[in-house]
Amino acid sequence: MKMNMNEVLTTIVLIISLMGCAIASDGSGVELRPGEARAEKLFEMGIGPAWVGGNPPSASICDSIYSQYYSTYKGPAPKKHIEAPKKHVTADSTLSTVYFSYQMQAVPYSQYQSCAACTGGNSLWIQGTSSWSRYARVPQGSGLSLLAISSTGGSGYLYEITPDGRLSRESYYFFPGSSQIGFYADTIGQHVLLFAIGGQVSNAIVIDVVSYCPPTYPQTAAAYPPA
Repeated sequence: MKMNMNEVLTTIVLIISLMGCAIASDGSGVELRPGEARAEKLFEMGIGPAWVGGNPPSASICDSIYSQYYSTYKGPAPKKHIEAPKKHVTADSTLSTVYFSYQMQAVPYSQYQSCAACTGGNSLWIQGTSSWSRYARVPQGSGLSLLAISSTGGSGYLYEITPDGRLSRESYYFFPGSSQIGFYADTIGQHVLLFAIGGQVSNAIVIDVVSYCPPTYPQTAAAYPPA
């Protein structure tokens, strides 16, 4: 099927912006990874710390820093590792923090919510028990819940760059407000995801899937929504 101009432009933006997991430059020629450009904008508005760059925290997958974002998947592996969006009502009272970038830069949710320029448009998050994040490192075989937030909703596309570098695109209906998307961590490596509705592209999130190791703490993350 022939794509219209908006779809063509969206795809070009996706490929250019996500190659090498770099989405922007800070003006000095330094490439910014997914979430870094938004973190810089937040800092300029007085929200959160300045972006300092660097690699993800040197935490073991068994450390609790990421534990709230995944749970052990129960039952046989699903046929598709991404589930179609379901209507979701966000419980703001349970949220305390949102995290940007590989460095897990913390911003109080109340400050983030009060920034209209930050919350407008389409946004994609990894849902935790008390926070949202743009990055997580999880064990293979775990389940996550993603939140696609859009003020208008509508038919759109969910894009994924898989660990082997393939770009996939699935057509879905996104609900106005918040849609929950189940993600099964089937393949080791880096998964980059974002969605677009009407040519308006969300931010990217990054999920690093690593070899499984037994957790040393109780897991409380929301399970992958059952099919």
